[in-house]
Amino acid sequence: MNPIEIENITKKYRVREKGFNWKKNLKQLLKIEKQDYLTALNKVSFSVKKGEIFGILGPNGAGKTTLIKILAGLLLPEEGKAAINNYDLIKDREKIRTSVNILMSGGWIIFDYKLSIYNNLKFWGVAEGLRLGEVKERIEEVLKIVGLHEKKDDFPENLSAGLRQKMNLARCLLSDRPVYLLDEPTSNIDPYSAEFIRKFIKEMKKNGKTVVLATHNLWEAEMLCDKIAILNRGNILALDETKAIKERIGKEILTVELEKITPGLIRGISSFGFVEKIVEEKNILKIYGNIKRNMPTLIDTCRKYTNITGVDMKESSLNDVFLQLITEKEKTMVMK
Repeated sequence: MNPIEIENITKKYRVREKGFNWKKNLKQLLKIEKQDYLTALNKVSFSVKKGEIFGILGPNGAGKTTLIKILAGLLLPEEGKAAINNYDLIKDREKIRTSVNILMSGGWIIFDYKLSIYNNLKFWGVAEGLRLGEVKERIEEVLKIVGLHEKKDDFPENLSAGLRQKMNLARCLLSDRPVYLLDEPTSNIDPYSAEFIRKFIKEMKKNGKTVVLATHNLWEAEMLCDKIAILNRGNILALDETKAIKERIGKEILTVELEKITPGLIRGISSFGFVEKIVEEKNILKIYGNIKRNMPTLIDTCRKYTNITGVDMKESSLNDVFLQLITEKEKTMVMK
């Protein structure tokens, strides 16, 4: 069985209005009037294999953090079921909490800023059930791993955001667990520290750990993740291997700036079997498909109908897929 299996997970939050309206609150309490809810997750389903880096990709407010907290046993859904490390999300919630490690963006706020790095880690090691002798030995190991051994007597309040996140990573490593849940671990830290954490995530995979990475950094997700779920407003818009998602809109993209675009030009380009999609933006055509080897044919076709003022060709990226999916979803919601 996979370390993570979730099916139709739905989570809603009550919408609270500004100010206090006692009449409305009383009506909702007596169920005379329905409460307003925001759906953070809507029937989300996926599985994560052992040793896989699974990306949850989406803009702010997509539901990423809510999903991470549910996987960690910190939140319960209204609907759906899940198994984390073979533990039932509802029945074995406490066991789930002790079988995963969670790293949040800005998670260093849980530390006591008046204690040294070493003493903070000693506290959390004991809190997680490690024996005192074992904790001391483990702290020495993890501080060396994250490069903070020489700073072990420093205080968190004197550290940069990047070093605090390394300290948070050291806390995660105190207990050796099969699943790591990372919620935007490189957000708001310096590039050097962010790159260190990305390399460490790769090392986790090499060591057989299962990693769930929530991020809005498209480049990061493309570089690290074996499989990706693109999430927006609580709904999964795409779920597949990273390479397969990138190829959804064509392997390459040719952007051609033209003096004018005619129906005949569109029909001519569309007739080619290697063209998968055409997007028209004012006087610009974006042509998706197997472009590289067929670029001369496309350029000659454009020149038959109009003058070309600019050309650019690139491989499709996760960013292109992401923007297209989000745009299409927003258009659908406006039409409704």
